[in-house]
Amino acid sequence: MTRARTLTQWGIGISAAVVLTACGGGGEDDPEDDRPASASYGLETLMPAVAKAVGEEDYVHLGIGDHRGRAEVQVDLAWADDPELRALTGDEPGEFLEFRRVSGRMYVGGEAADNTWTWLPDDDPRALGEDEDFDSGAASVLLALDVPGDYEALVEAVDKVQNEGEEEAAGVASTHYVVTVDSQAWRDALPEHSVHRQFDVEDALRLDLWIDEASLPVRLEYSGTGDDDARIDYTNWGTPVAVVEPEDARPVGTRSS
Repeated sequence: MTRARTLTQWGIGISAAVVLTACGGGGEDDPEDDRPASASYGLETLMPAVAKAVGEEDYVHLGIGDHRGRAEVQVDLAWADDPELRALTGDEPGEFLEFRRVSGRMYVGGEAADNTWTWLPDDDPRALGEDEDFDSGAASVLLALDVPGDYEALVEAVDKVQNEGEEEAAGVASTHYVVTVDSQAWRDALPEHSVHRQFDVEDALRLDLWIDEASLPVRLEYSGTGDDDARIDYTNWGTPVAVVEPEDARPVGTRSS
């Protein structure tokens, strides 16, 4: 994703409306070098094992950006009984915009909103990007974040898997896989506002995926057509951070307003 497009997508310089006026393990240890099973997956075992590992978690921190490694969106995401998120967009002082999903509401505030907070119900059509007359900015994409769903959708979409060996990614000992995906099959299984549907990609999409010894994603990278690049770093699996409702937040009208 180009920087200009990324900033637009994630709500930097946002409008006043937005500030809201199979397998189980799959592989087997190699007896010769005692590699973890996650280093031994193939076409039939990689994505089922990763999807299973992700499905057994309920929290992760996401750093979303491009291949240069600058995460322009930082998200703490929990998807247990009461889904929560805390996201910070932007990478320059004064441009940071914060989103919080907690107690059934989507709050927006922070520096780019003059340190004021407003909110909508998180199922409001405006927050979900379903109202053409309301600029939801990043809210609809954030509400559509579904890490388990991303990998479940990949299980049936993968056409080829290549093991590139053991590497370090983000300071984590990982196995690097190159995965060829039927992009249309993957996108069809994702929600309309999924972050992965914000990119124009080739029909046969190459994903670079790094997973740790527990088969959990460490990093995912791919390139779209043109200059669009995507990189997602996954950290702090299973270590949630409490999302606090901001004080003095104002509701934005009603659904019919």
